[in-house]
This record gives sequence, C-alpha cells and structure tokens, in this order.
Amino acid sequence: MDNPLLQGSATPIDYPSITLQNMREAFDHVLQAHAQGIERIIAGQQLLPTWDDLVLAVDGLDAELLSVLYGASPLVGKDQAWAEAILDFYARATARFDQKFVNVRLHALYERLANSEIGRQLDAHKRATLRWHLNKFAANGVSLDRPGKARLAEIQAQIGSARAAYLGNIEQPELSITDASELSGIPQRIRDELAARAREAGEPGWLVPCESVATEAVLMHAANRGLRERVFRAYHARGVSPDPQRDNRSVLQQLTRLREEKAHLLGFSSHPQLSLQAKSAGTADQVRAFLHDLADHVRPAMLQWRSAIERQGASQGWIPVRPWDVAYLQASSRTALSTEALREHFPLNAVVGALQRLVRQLFDVALQPRQLATWDDSVQSFEVWQDNAFIGFLYLDAVQHAGKQADAVFTTYIRNRRIDAEGIYQAASVVVFCDVPPAQEGAQPLLDHLSLRKLFHEFGHALHHLLVRTNNHVMSNVTELGTDGVELFGKLFERWVWDADYLLSISSPQQEGRRLTRAQVDECLTRLRQQSVEETARHLSLALFDIDLHATPNDGRSLEQRLGDARERCGYWPLEESEHPAHAFDHLVNGYDAGYYAYLWSDVHAVDLFSHFEAFGLLDRTTGRALQDALIAPGATRPLREGIEAFLGRPASLQPYLRWHGLM
Repeated sequence: MDNPLLQGSATPIDYPSITLQNMREAFDHVLQAHAQGIERIIAGQQLLPTWDDLVLAVDGLDAELLSVLYGASPLVGKDQAWAEAILDFYARATARFDQKFVNVRLHALYERLANSEIGRQLDAHKRATLRWHLNKFAANGVSLDRPGKARLAEIQAQIGSARAAYLGNIEQPELSITDASELSGIPQRIRDELAARAREAGEPGWLVPCESVATEAVLMHAANRGLRERVFRAYHARGVSPDPQRDNRSVLQQLTRLREEKAHLLGFSSHPQLSLQAKSAGTADQVRAFLHDLADHVRPAMLQWRSAIERQGASQGWIPVRPWDVAYLQASSRTALSTEALREHFPLNAVVGALQRLVRQLFDVALQPRQLATWDDSVQSFEVWQDNAFIGFLYLDAVQHAGKQADAVFTTYIRNRRIDAEGIYQAASVVVFCDVPPAQEGAQPLLDHLSLRKLFHEFGHALHHLLVRTNNHVMSNVTELGTDGVELFGKLFERWVWDADYLLSISSPQQEGRRLTRAQVDECLTRLRQQSVEETARHLSLALFDIDLHATPNDGRSLEQRLGDARERCGYWPLEESEHPAHAFDHLVNGYDAGYYAYLWSDVHAVDLFSHFEAFGLLDRTTGRALQDALIAPGATRPLREGIEAFLGRPASLQPYLRWHGLM
C-alpha cells in the first residue's frame, strides 16, 4: 500500500505526505486487519497452536496496529480535526485490545500452547512471553462470567470518560501583562519569549501561559511579588471550577472509586495491588515502606531547608513566606553562576553531539544523522547502528514549536524491535519530545541545567528502547517493566549531567570565547543539589498522596486532607488555600496511578547504578556493555531487580542516594 502510515519498519514515515483522509484510512485498515487476523488465527490454530502461527502472528498484528497509532501521535497538535481523529483512534485501539484480552477462544490457545510439551520446551524468552499473555488475559477478566465481563466493560468505558474529562478540565489560560515594570528581574530572553507569545495571540505586551516552564521562570526571576502571586494562583487554579462537572476533585474521586471496583472485580484487594503486579518495585506494602523510609530521612532536611528559606524571607519582610516566594528566594541566594549564564554554554546542537559521543563510548552505538521527512523542520532524525548493524530510527523533537503540546517532555515508542515469523528483522523506532525554548532570531536554542536533565532523561528512555535484544513485540516493549522500570533508565542518564567533570567536558565557550571553569560548575551543581531536597520532598508528598488515595478511596477523607497528611510526613510546605495540586496532577490519568512513586524509586536505584560508573569510569565501555547485558538487553523477559543485582554484584542500596542528597 502507498499509505505513508502503512509502510514496513525499514521505511521511515513520510510525515508531510500524511493527510487527514489517508490517516483515517490507515486507522480503519489496521483495526479491521487486527480483528480479522485474530479470527483467522483462532480458526487456523485449533488443531495444534504453535509459536510462529499463534504467538508471532498475533505479535505482528499488535505491532502494526500500535505502530500506526504511535506513528501518527506527533500530529495530534496540528488542529482540532487531527486531534479528534487521533484520540478517536486511540479509544478504538484500546477497545480492540480490551476485546482481544477477553477472547476466551484466543486465551485457550495460549493456555494450550503454554501447557503443551512444545510449550515447555521453548526457551526462557518464549516462555516469559507466554506467561505475559496469560497474566494479561487474567488481568483483563477473561475468566469472569458474562455479567462480570459486562460490568468490567462498563467500568473501562467510565474510566476512559473520566480520564478524558479530567484532562479536558485542565485549561491552559494565559496571564496578560501590559506594564513593563511588572517584569523587573525577569531576564530579557524570557521577556522576549513572553512577548512572542503575545504577538502570536494578537495581544499587546506579554503573555505568561499556565505551563510549567513559563510559570517556573516567572516564579524564579520576577522581583514583583504581586506578579508572582498572580502567576502562581493561575497555575494552581487549573482543573478547579465551581461546576462539579468541570471540577477535577469530583472527577478524580470518581476515577479512584472506579479503579477500586475494577480491582475487586478482578480479584485484587485494592487498585495498588492490581497496578503494582505489572511494575518492578514489589508489593503495595513494599512501596509504602520504601516511601515511608525515604520520608523519615527527607523530613529533617526539608524542615531545616524551610527554616533557612523562612529566615531569608523574613529579611525581605515576607512573614510568612508564601509558595510564590520560594523559587525567587532560592534564586536570589545565588552567588556565582546563574541559570541564565549556565545555559549560554549549552547550545542544543553541541548537547546532541555530546549525547552521540556518550553512546558511542559506552555502547558502541552510532547515531548517524539522516534527513528524514518529519512533522516539523526543527525535528532532528537519526539512523541508529550498533556493532555495524542497523537497529532503528531516532527522532529528536527537542524544541517547542507550533502545534506541539505545551510542556511536552516524553518519549513515544513507535515500533518495538522484533523478528517476525519469516525471520525478518523489524527495526525499532522512537521519538524523544522535549520543551527546550526556541531561540530568538535564528540563534541556537540553549539549555539550562533543568533542560539538560530533561533531555538526557528522555534520551535514556529512547536508548533503553533501542538497545533491547529480545525478538518479539511484547518482550521488547520496555513499558512492560512498569513505570518504575521505565523511569530507571531516564533517571540513570540524568546522572551524567550531575557530574562536574562530565558537564564541564561537554560545555561550549560563550560567543565572547569565555569558557566555564571547574569552580563555576562545582558551585552551580552544589547549589542545585542542596535545593534538590525540596524537589525530592515535593515528589515524595505526591507519591504518598497517590498511594493513599488509591489504597483507601472511600474512607471519607478529602483530597486536601490526604495532601496535608502526605506533606506533613515528609516535611513539605503546608498546602496553601489557593493551591490545588491534585486538580491538575495529570500523571494520575496518564498511567502513573498508584505509580507516581516510580520517579523516586528509579532515582534511588539510578544513583546506585551510577556509582558503578563512578568507580570504573563514566565513559567506560566495559561498564556500559555490562549495563546493556544485565539490564537493557533482556527487555521485559526478567524482573528488573535481578538485572540490578547482576550489574552491581550486590543487592540495591538506598545509601548512595542518601549520601548524595546529604540525608545521612
């Protein structure tokens, strides 16, 4: 077929050739092909189900359907019609997989193969694949009776509707500024970006969008306390409405009740128990113990840090310190290299070059630039090779541009590596999205330390996806390690830009020729590390809230009570009356429900893993290959804990993380 979305994995998608019509045709085609293909497989495998004609045949159907869905996803921001078409296809594809995993006849074939003599003789990867399928069928209610399946389908539909309502309620308003004096303290570069937003909207002056990057920039730099308060209140009013249908408090409460009912229907005691069975950290009790142990270490340091900020605020006459003061006070305590000055040394192209060198050194991976047809001129594209073999495509959509989702920092796995039933290698394909601010007047986009961390983090996800060495779609799907397992590799790659020697080595001179000094880098990283206790406490409070909310959704406590309890446990700032973090906590509807702990769990383990590189060399290929062999190559075929212990040569430890943060 000549449809740009229906080509083989070796043919990159020709994005400029995609139209709304041929995209919809591709959606209809793969949905129909999947449904009809499953029926043909069931009919043809009744006598003797086999690996090739059952497992790999279904694997291929799944892979093609998902490649069209994820391949089209970068186009969701083109306009409303495109967004509606893609979101409609997402809903139909989800329903298709729901139908597949409650298909009793298909389940019986997998069960027959797994229990047969042939199945027992399969290699470990293939047996793991069969176990995954049987667990997936069970988790989707294949064994429920007819009324149970009907109720499960209702619950799934209601969860989907509530999820859409929650996201739809998170409006992104813009705060207009017409008085230049209000912008005092805000760097010219940020003022120019806000002015550009206003021009695009046909408005005078400057527009501050309620997006994290712009909000954090204003809260950090604006000397005008009133402006900071207005921006803070606008950002934290997202998802808040006097109309219960538009207020995310009621939507989130409905979601958690539905999730609990679904868990009970499937035989689980709670939603966390259901959610955690597909993750890497263990049971709900183990996760809760991990969070509480971390909170016990974080709380004293956070209280001490708060006291220092409050003393600093008192010197300004700000008693008490309010939430919109904190970032500004942190910024004003800087003594040497500012965030703005640091970013002058990290132009995007130089950072991308550093990533290319890093993976070449560690894994003998070559990212070869290739001019592919992309969805925006700013997108960079690469062929990926390892050991002189082509393994896939990487797209890097690093810079904010028209039609791109605000705060877009995520990785999309278009195709998983696999070998089909004919023995043909199907290459992986992955897209990294980041929110680097665009440069003004044709200059290079520049990255501050936070932007560096985001880019290295998402690049870690992409590399994880590209370097698995399993041979079917399911076991090459890194998301099957759970949110915690996936986040581990993003968090691990962040560690390189926390190392002073490495950061200095990839820095570029300013236009005037001035280079960073080791003293400047040390001072900057020390300051950022000291401030990271606040970030840790914030994530920890949300993780505690998430687990609490999903473990006991019907105990009568309000969202505010739960958030207050979580913040108190880890010493975080008390909740401001106008602060409503749960109303725009979109992780809870984007796959991190009962799983937000993943960021902390993965960070703890990433610091531990990175200590191995610190011991043997940050660019040591032997250590890099050991990491790939132990943790990356197996994909989803074995528990992540086994891989961590194999790489470290010992059980994982919390101690390196506590030492790095100064919490012990």
